[in-house]
Amino acid sequence: MTSQKYFDIVDQHFKPTDNLQSFAYTNTILNLLPTISRPVLHFWTLENTVILGLKDQRLPHLDSALQLIHSKNYHYFVRNSGGLAVISDAGVLNVSLFLPNGSDELSVDQGYQQMTDLIQSSFPTLNIEAREIPHSYCPGKFDLAVNGVKIGGMSQRRNQTGVVIMLYISVNGPQISRSSLIRDFYLKGLSNEKNTWNFPDVWPSSMTTISELSNDLITVETVKKIISKQLSSMSGRRMITFNFNKTNNSFKDALNDQIHKMQIRQQKLTTFN
Repeated sequence: MTSQKYFDIVDQHFKPTDNLQSFAYTNTILNLLPTISRPVLHFWTLENTVILGLKDQRLPHLDSALQLIHSKNYHYFVRNSGGLAVISDAGVLNVSLFLPNGSDELSVDQGYQQMTDLIQSSFPTLNIEAREIPHSYCPGKFDLAVNGVKIGGMSQRRNQTGVVIMLYISVNGPQISRSSLIRDFYLKGLSNEKNTWNFPDVWPSSMTTISELSNDLITVETVKKIISKQLSSMSGRRMITFNFNKTNNSFKDALNDQIHKMQIRQQKLTTFN
């Protein structure tokens, strides 16, 4: 991390009509990191939404799978990165850690390790480890798990000037139902055709929440406070609210450009009324 004295923090909740803004903000902040000139911690939540990866568009019966999501009263959109489908709702916290490049640029694995260290130290009693959980949804090398059961997953975006490590973490709520929906999404999308693109065989029991592991109802707001406090302690920096007007470029114009790009990506998806 850099030697700045402050860490900017952004905390947002997006309504379904604004879902695309979640990743538009991610791209905008990443692109403007040289102007922002210090690290940023971004929390965000959505309402009952399936976030599709680019690969999911390869499903042979995608329209049928999307109809299933719609029938379960979930929204959906495709993000501007690879990977596979994940769920975001009131009990799932999305955490993005933006780090400007310093004298020692982070490798991909080092970036993931930064987020892993942050979450492990935020919840020291849970014995969290980074390892792939094959039968979870969107499995990856840096899944976060406790006793072999997944509680979160990570991805990265980077450019010449910085990196953002993105995490979703299941805090509370019906994880079995979430996992069952994604399992059924892939079953419907494949409809017994050959699984050429290696879509996951999701086992709902392979995933859980922090609340279930703690035998206590832990809120998303509590987790935000825990992570913020731990990051401040680890970095030796104070948290201050991100000022969208402090950049030299027009943040609003840059954001609108990213929203437009996200809208273009949705054109292949069927919309159900």
